[in-house]
Amino acid sequence: MRILLLPVSLLFICLSLGGCGFKDLDKRFFVVAMGMDWTGKKENPYLVTLRLAIPASKVGEGMAESQIEHLEAKSIAEAVRNIKAHVDKELDFGHCRVFLFGDSLVRESMEEPLNWLARRRDIQLISYMALAEPNANKLLKANPSTERLAGNSFFLTFGKEGTVSPYTVTAHLFDNFRRFKEKGLDPYLPIVSFDGDSYVVEKLSLLNKTKEQLRLSPMETILYNMTANEFSRSGIPIDYEGKRLAFYVSRISKHVSITNDEIPTVVYSLKMNGMIEQSPIKVLNSNLREVQKRLETTVNKTAEELLYKIRDANVDPYGFGLHYLSQYFGQEDDWEHWQSVYSSVKFQVKTQIVIESTGLVR
Repeated sequence: MRILLLPVSLLFICLSLGGCGFKDLDKRFFVVAMGMDWTGKKENPYLVTLRLAIPASKVGEGMAESQIEHLEAKSIAEAVRNIKAHVDKELDFGHCRVFLFGDSLVRESMEEPLNWLARRRDIQLISYMALAEPNANKLLKANPSTERLAGNSFFLTFGKEGTVSPYTVTAHLFDNFRRFKEKGLDPYLPIVSFDGDSYVVEKLSLLNKTKEQLRLSPMETILYNMTANEFSRSGIPIDYEGKRLAFYVSRISKHVSITNDEIPTVVYSLKMNGMIEQSPIKVLNSNLREVQKRLETTVNKTAEELLYKIRDANVDPYGFGLHYLSQYFGQEDDWEHWQSVYSSVKFQVKTQIVIESTGLVR
């Protein structure tokens, strides 16, 4: 009797078990890039655009296949849920490594997009964030001629796996989560545009805890990347004896010190090692000490101008406020004092240039 009851019991147990929620790969749409725009409409203020990868049997330049789905809604969550009704497969955000925010959305407010991203459990914190110019919808619809896989151009650009450009400042999702909440440290977003053939990343947007406050030009972006992120493989051009001279930076290091005066002074020390990348022939035989002096003066002047410009916009992407709190114990009254005097903070940049080589002249 027991022998008969055992298989019957097992049958009832199997029938009572729920089905597995896993879906095969051929029943999934992998979202490789997502864009969010601000429409300004009262009923549907958000425009969400998804770039869905379509698996292909052949891989090659200009053969990246993808499907674009976009929808307007009252919230980002509602737009994503409604887009599911427009596709025949389950949306999978596990491979979404790029989140683009439209120009108008960044100027309006970043609170809702960040709220949605922070709550989704399937969003990777190592994803890249960027500002799309003029908007995310148009940028995701663009098709770079050299793209081999859907969304691969973004990965190669921001992940430094392809090009390594001093104009490109990478913004990770996990870092910006911290920057939007941390005292004395503000977020930034690289600005991405499309020139008809490929994506262009050469400018930077600086934000406070809510929205954009300042945009840096390409040359200011290079300077910020060098001074804030110690990004080498960059260059410093100067005019020397009526000719253009270019100094290649191979290594860079920084040190920050903030005085405890009533009006603090930020002493920013930089050391740059490199070589003369381009110059008139006669400069190669001249006194390198004079060239070093000219380079140091140029960096000091331009860096101080950039620091004052950022300070006047009332943003702090360098994290001077956080450094001040760590240096002086970080009590609440210290933070209040820093906030009250930040608009008057002084900057002093001290640069040391070391020319290791004048290049190879054949």
